[in-house]
Amino acid sequence: MVTNKIQPTLVHTIVCDDVRQETGGKFSLMGLFETISAGTFPALHPRFAIINEWSGGRGEFLAKIRLLAPDRRKVLSESEAKFTLFNETQRHRDISIRFNTSFPAPGTYWLEMLLDNDQVAMVPLPVEQVSQQMVH
Repeated sequence: MVTNKIQPTLVHTIVCDDVRQETGGKFSLMGLFETISAGTFPALHPRFAIINEWSGGRGEFLAKIRLLAPDRRKVLSESEAKFTLFNETQRHRDISIRFNTSFPAPGTYWLEMLLDNDQVAMVPLPVEQVSQQMVH
């Protein structure tokens, strides 16, 4: 058990198409992006990953990642993970894979990060309508 709990810092949030763990434990991130483009709505995004890295803390924690609608109230999806940091130099990567996420309309959706149920960050995820020719 870890004593003297110290709250970690959210170092970064990355959104990408996929994450793979390589031989030796390294992670490879494929297709980093900041915006989702769709030709029609509702739009179904087949797969994406959200990676949060926590550091500088000590103790046991519960991390949650929520995908919020543009109104910042409606929760479209949520994941959670418990993790333990034994010292302040240790890092923890929380990797959440989302499948078949539906975006009802264009707009700015939000990734909300919580630690022990306290909001620590909000990251915008714009979803835009483009012509069919631009969607890949």
